[in-house]
Amino acid sequence: MVKFKKILLPVDGSESSRRAMDNATSLSAIIDSEILLLYITGAIPKIITGKPREEAEKSQKDEADVVLTPYLAFLDENKVNYKVMVVPAFRPWNRICRIAEDEGCDMIVMGSRGLGDWEGAMIGSVAHKVLAHSTIPVLVAR
Repeated sequence: MVKFKKILLPVDGSESSRRAMDNATSLSAIIDSEILLLYITGAIPKIITGKPREEAEKSQKDEADVVLTPYLAFLDENKVNYKVMVVPAFRPWNRICRIAEDEGCDMIVMGSRGLGDWEGAMIGSVAHKVLAHSTIPVLVAR
């Protein structure tokens, strides 16, 4: 029987990812698993260096803090065992799949539509690509 001890929960501040958090929290309580809360920032091109890079990194950290605050409050309020990871990526779907594998996650719970609707309409949503490439079960919350 498969044990789900670690759930990867990628979030972006969208309503869809909040619903995914509700699902992940419920699952976590039922099956006694840990949640790895993941926020992906845009990657900063290597050509940007010095002060501009420092400012961009600070801006991304500030943005991550703002986006993650309600998730952290909810998880704390519901007494969920969790860890937080903030990482950059040019292709979020690829990074989600890699982190799931590298961190030994047993399942990914994510929203069906994130904040990148334009990109999703043009080249396929992040959730769709995670579904296509993940080697572990993926629960997509609507």
